[in-house]
Amino acid sequence: MRAASSNTPTWLALLAIVAGGAFGCSPSIGDSCSLSTDCSIMGDRLCDTSMPDGYCTIFDCDVNGCPGDALCVEVHHDSTRFSRRFCLAPCSKPSDCRSGYACVDPADRDAVIIDTNPSHTNVCLP
Repeated sequence: MRAASSNTPTWLALLAIVAGGAFGCSPSIGDSCSLSTDCSIMGDRLCDTSMPDGYCTIFDCDVNGCPGDALCVEVHHDSTRFSRRFCLAPCSKPSDCRSGYACVDPADRDAVIIDTNPSHTNVCLP
């Protein structure tokens, strides 16, 4: 019977580094993207390619259902038939948003934050 290889600790360390990279740092709501897999390999976030440079989001979010401090925003809230819900990146000042996006009150874009007690009152939009 052979003794365990001395490479076993190295192999385990490499596996831990790869696993940490895969699960340790996921894109945030509002990050740029080209494909939905840029936002999540788990399929729980999508890339809205209608936004400039893409926008990682969750479609059809529920009240208080967005991850982290992202906000669930209903767009075209005046018409139930055409309204849509998206998780959007919150902001307090323009520098909170990425290049090409502004920190705006959703009401200025025919939208409303539907979360109860939201952490912010503005979101990052183009």
